[in-house]
Amino acid sequence: MRFRRYLPILVALAILGVVVAHYPPGRLSWQRFFEDPTPARQKLAFLLKVYAVPAGLSFCAIVLFQLQMRISMAGASASVIFPLSVLGATSMLGAFRTMTSGVAGVPGYALGMATAYTVMSRLYAVRPSSRTLFGQPMVRIVWRGDPEAAREMQMIAARKQLQATALR
Repeated sequence: MRFRRYLPILVALAILGVVVAHYPPGRLSWQRFFEDPTPARQKLAFLLKVYAVPAGLSFCAIVLFQLQMRISMAGASASVIFPLSVLGATSMLGAFRTMTSGVAGVPGYALGMATAYTVMSRLYAVRPSSRTLFGQPMVRIVWRGDPEAAREMQMIAARKQLQATALR
C-alpha cells in the first residue's frame, strides 16, 4: 500500500530523468561529456550551472509568491508585500533567462517548482513572532506536521471570534 503512495513521485522523477537523458546540457551528447578530458570539478560546476541555478531560482520564485499571498491575506502592509513580489518576479525572470540558452535547464526549473510547491503545501501559516529584528517582528512558520502550534493557532482564532461576537 505504501508503494501506491510514492508511485506518482517515481513516475515524475522517471520522466524528469528521461528528459535529462534526452536533452544533455550544452548541445553535446552525454558520451562526449563524460569522455571530455576536462577535470571533474569543472564538469560538476557546469552541471550545477545548468540544472541547479534554474532549480534554485524557480524554487525561490514560488516560495516568495506563496509567502507574499499568505502574508497579504494576514493583513500585512504594502511595505512588506511589495519587496516579496519584486524578488519573486525577479527570481522567475532569472529562471526564464537561464532556460533561454537551451532545453537543458528545463528539468532543473521543473524540479525547483515542484519542490517549492511541495514545501509550501506543508506550510500551515506564517505568524508574527515575539522576536524582533531592527524593531520589526520576525515571522514564525507553522508547519502542518506540528499539531501543538496548529492547536494554539486555532485557540487564538476562537478567542478572537468570541471577542468579536461579544463586541456586537
